[in-house]
Amino acid sequence: MAFTPGTKLGTYKIQSPLGTGGMGEVYRATDTRLGRDVALKVLPAEMAEDPERLGRFRREAKILAQLDHPNIVTIYSVEEFGGIHFLTMQLVEGLPLDRLIPEGGLPVEQIIEIASALGDALAAAHEKGIVHRDLKPANVMVSDEGRVKVLDFGLAKDVRGSNPGDATMTSDSRTQVGVVMGTPAYMSPEQTSGRPLDERTDIFSIGVLLHEMATGRRPFEGSSSAELVSAILRDTPPSVTELRPNLPGDLARIVRRCLEKDPRHRLQTARDVSNEFRDLARGVSSPIPVSPFTSRAAVPPDSGASRADEGFWVAVLPFKFKGAEPGLEALAEGITEELITGLSRFPYLRVIAHGSTTSYANQAVDVRHVGKELGARYVMEGSLRQAGPKLRVTAQLVDATSGTQLWVETYDRPFRPEAIFDLEDDVVPKIVSTVGDTQGILPHSMSQAVWSKGADQLTPYEAVLRSFSYMRRVNAENHAAARDALERAVEHAPGNGLAWAMLAIIFREEYNHAFNVRPDPLGRALNAARRAVDAEPTNYLAHHALASVHFFRRELEVFRSEAEQAFHLNPMDGFTFGYLGMLTAFAGHWDRGLSLSEKARSLNPHHPGWYWFAPLFDAFRNQDYRLALEIGQKINMPSFWRTNIALAAIYGHLGELDPARRALQMLLAVRPEFAASAQEECNKWWTPELASQIIEGLRKAGLDSPKAGLQNPSESGAAAQS
Repeated sequence: MAFTPGTKLGTYKIQSPLGTGGMGEVYRATDTRLGRDVALKVLPAEMAEDPERLGRFRREAKILAQLDHPNIVTIYSVEEFGGIHFLTMQLVEGLPLDRLIPEGGLPVEQIIEIASALGDALAAAHEKGIVHRDLKPANVMVSDEGRVKVLDFGLAKDVRGSNPGDATMTSDSRTQVGVVMGTPAYMSPEQTSGRPLDERTDIFSIGVLLHEMATGRRPFEGSSSAELVSAILRDTPPSVTELRPNLPGDLARIVRRCLEKDPRHRLQTARDVSNEFRDLARGVSSPIPVSPFTSRAAVPPDSGASRADEGFWVAVLPFKFKGAEPGLEALAEGITEELITGLSRFPYLRVIAHGSTTSYANQAVDVRHVGKELGARYVMEGSLRQAGPKLRVTAQLVDATSGTQLWVETYDRPFRPEAIFDLEDDVVPKIVSTVGDTQGILPHSMSQAVWSKGADQLTPYEAVLRSFSYMRRVNAENHAAARDALERAVEHAPGNGLAWAMLAIIFREEYNHAFNVRPDPLGRALNAARRAVDAEPTNYLAHHALASVHFFRRELEVFRSEAEQAFHLNPMDGFTFGYLGMLTAFAGHWDRGLSLSEKARSLNPHHPGWYWFAPLFDAFRNQDYRLALEIGQKINMPSFWRTNIALAAIYGHLGELDPARRALQMLLAVRPEFAASAQEECNKWWTPELASQIIEGLRKAGLDSPKAGLQNPSESGAAAQS
C-alpha cells in the first residue's frame, strides 16, 4: 500500500517516498509531536496476518533499539495505526553504498574509512549477540557529511520468514552483465547452505563488500541463482590486487581472510576487521580514530606541528606495571583499554586505536617521538606499582609537540586481585572525566590552541573547540565569539551534530545569562538542540543541550527524560552530571540532583566552582545559612553573577550587612539590569518558593525592590533589619 504526501499515520505526516526494500516501503515523515523528520518504514501487510512473526519481529526490534552506535541507524519506535505496522528510525540524508561505488572501485582512503566504520558497527552489534545476516551495499548508507550508517540489523529475517534463501534476497541490487538480479550475492557459504549462523557470517559479507568497493565488481558471479551459490561455495575469487595493482597488499590480505569458506579460517570478529583497517590506515594516510563521531572530512594530523587543525589526536600508551602479583598485567591492560573507550565517548576527541599503540608496551619511550610517529598531539601514559596490599596508579598527559606535562595524578588504592574490575571502575572514570570532559585538561588545551583564530578562519571542528573557552570564562565577550563561530560552523556543515549541540547551549546562555540577547533565544536553542539530536542521536551533548533547553522552558518531564539519556550515553562526563544535576535539584528533585552533583565533583576533582551550587542552595532552602556560606566559600568565582546572588542573599538572611552589600554591588556591576528584573531572573532558575526566599535575602542585603535597585546607603541598614 503506497501513501501519498500529506497522509497521516497517527502523529506522523508522510512527506515523500524514499524507496522500497525487502522490509517494506520507506517514507520521509514528520513526527508532529517532536517536530523532527524521521524515516518511516511500513512493514509488509502479511506480517499483521501472522501473529507469531509479528511478535518475533517486535521483540527483535526492541533489542535492536538498544544499539547505541553512531554507525548504526537508530530505531526510535515500532508502532501500529489503523492496522498498519511501521518502524520509525533516524533519517539519514545521503546515498546507499551501491550508488556510490564507481566502475573501477573507490579510492583506498575511502575504502579504509567505510570498512573501519562497518567493523565498528558490526562489533557493537555482535557484542550484544545481534547478527546482521543481510549486509549488502543497499543496507549501508553514506550521509551527505560522509558518515557511514548501517541499516536493518537483524530485521530482514524476521520480516521475510524462515526461508533461508529469502533472508538476503536483494530487491534493488545492481549487478554486472550476466549476473541474475535479486540473488543472495552477499551471503556466506554457511548461509547459502542453510547451516547455523554466528557473527562470522557477517565477516564474509564484509569481505564481499570490500571486494566490490575495491574493484567495482563482486567476487562471486553466476548466470543463475544455482551458479551463484555454487561459486560462493566453491570458487576462490581473484585477489583485489590482481584486478587493481595499485591497492595495498594488506588490503588484499584482509579481503582474502574475510572470504575464507570455512568460518574458522576467517578473521574471527568484527573488532579484528576494524583493527586491521586502523593499522592499514597508518601506512596509507592518517590513523583512523576510535571516536565514532569523528568527521569524515578530518584532515590528517600534523605529527609535531603546533598549529591547531583537525588533527588533535590523543594516544593512550599501554600502562606499565611493577609488582609481584600476576594480575597486574591484566589490570594494566584493562585500564589502558578502558581509558581509550572512555575518552572515545567524547565526540570532540580523536583517539587512536589500542592496536596502534600496543608496540610501546613495557618499554621506555620518548613521548615527543611517539607523538610524531603516531601523529598524536597528546599522549597519555601511566604506571601501576604494587607494594603488598597497596597499589599506586599514576597517569600523566603530555603535549607531544612541546613535551610539556599538562596533567599528572596519583591514585592510591588497596589492591585485591579478585576486585580489579572494581578498581578499574573507580579510577578510570576519574581520569577520563578530568582529562576529557568539557571542563577537562584536553578541551582547555585544544581551545587555547585555536583561541587567536577569527571566526572566519575556524573549521567547524575548531569552532566547537573555541566554544569550550566560553564554558571556562562565562562572560558576554566569550559568548559572542563562541556564537559567531558556531553559527558559521553549522552554515558550512549543517549535518554537524556536535556544532549544533554547542550552539544550542550558547543560545540557551543568551536566555539564562542575558548575554548578547537576540529575539527568541530559547526557540533558537530548541531548534538547534533538535537538529543536534537528529544528526547524532547517540551524542550525549546533543541530549544534554536538549534537556537544558526544556528545563528553562519549564517542560520538566521532557527535561528529566533527556537528562537521563545524556547520563546513559556518557557516564564519564562530569560536566553533564554537574550541570543537569544542578538543574534537577533546582527543578525540585533535590535528592536526585544532589546525588548527580556529588558524582560530578567525584569524577573531576578539578571541577569549576559552580558544581557546588546544588548543595549550596539545598542548605539555603533549608535555612541553614551558615552551611550555605561555608559551601559558598568553595565556589571561588568572585566575578560570577550567580555566586554574588547566593552570597548576597545568604549574608542578607544572616544579617551581616557589609559583606551582603559588597556581594550585591559586585552582582550589579556585572548585571546592572538585575535590579529591575530580579524576580524574573530568579524564576528562570529556581522554584517560586526558593526564588522568593532568595529575593527576600537580597532585599535584606539592600535590594529595595525589583525596580528601585540598590538602596541609598543611609537607608540600607534599617531595610536589612526589617
